[in-house]
Amino acid sequence: MICSQGCRQRDARRAPTRSRAGVAALAVLVAITPAASAALRVVATTPSLADIARNIGGRFVKVESVMRGPENIHNVKARPSHMIKLRKADLFIRSGLDGELWAPNLIKGSRNRKLRPGQPGNVNVSRGIKLKEVPARGGGASRALGDIHVFGNTHYSLDPLNGVIIARTIANAFKKADPKHAEVFEKNYQSYAKTLREMTKRLQAQLAPYRGTPIVVYHRMWPYFRDRFGIVKAAEVEPKPGITPGPNHLAECVDTMKEKDVRIVIVETFNSKKNAETVAQRAGGKAIVMSQEVNAIKGVDTYQKMFEYNVNKLIEAFKEVGIEPRAAAAATDGHAAGGATP
Repeated sequence: MICSQGCRQRDARRAPTRSRAGVAALAVLVAITPAASAALRVVATTPSLADIARNIGGRFVKVESVMRGPENIHNVKARPSHMIKLRKADLFIRSGLDGELWAPNLIKGSRNRKLRPGQPGNVNVSRGIKLKEVPARGGGASRALGDIHVFGNTHYSLDPLNGVIIARTIANAFKKADPKHAEVFEKNYQSYAKTLREMTKRLQAQLAPYRGTPIVVYHRMWPYFRDRFGIVKAAEVEPKPGITPGPNHLAECVDTMKEKDVRIVIVETFNSKKNAETVAQRAGGKAIVMSQEVNAIKGVDTYQKMFEYNVNKLIEAFKEVGIEPRAAAAATDGHAAGGATP
């Protein structure tokens, strides 16, 4: 009896210990299990990349953007608030190349090892993109020539078919980070890619009567957009990329517009609309603000809407200044001047 009672007393004393151990083990399981099934935490450098990521990830991702939209992508400041976003992120989606020189500082400041270069969480969407305006080897490219990019023009997302390539890179990254939902990500990619291709074909058809129309651009932002939709650059308001124009260069732009019968100047939200309007008005033309990024202009809040807005804005401006549409001579099946369909 004594032994039996003593055993029961010892068991009673041990019970709370075993109970506490069980609770602790359960807490560990609870902490781990949701992390495996929770939405991927994604930070993208731009609203365009963020919107593409949302279309691919759906409810299985939570996406934030570093940029707001209207600002110049080359002049973003790395802020502590941005670093906090990255600290909690599973994936960091960036344009790569040398267009976002602030991005490495964000990664360093976040102290998130998953996002370091070479890690699966660092997603560079420039892979697979055929870059334009690549400086010739030994060509002496330097900052003396303005805001020249050593790898080529970094504004490749302004071709919607490059958006298809970007979406593929993001889908592959999501599948690797969350294999459980790989089929969903692939299905979303296929649907989204089809939507972008169909939109491109439709917008090319709308602009086809104006194919070959010359315009003046403010910044060297638009070669991918122009080539995809068949618009020709006659001059640049900036004397060199990223360099503020002086009176003499503005006068040269006016002369070029008059000489070549150019009637449209396009300007980005972060550049001087006043300079653009001065040149356009002196040449008897019109300046229009284009959306170089998602959310750059109010209401342009998706990647698709950005192209819809820009194409419609151009056509509206062409009509306003009296540019007559011509019979479409070029193909509009996605294999136009911009290159083959991805």
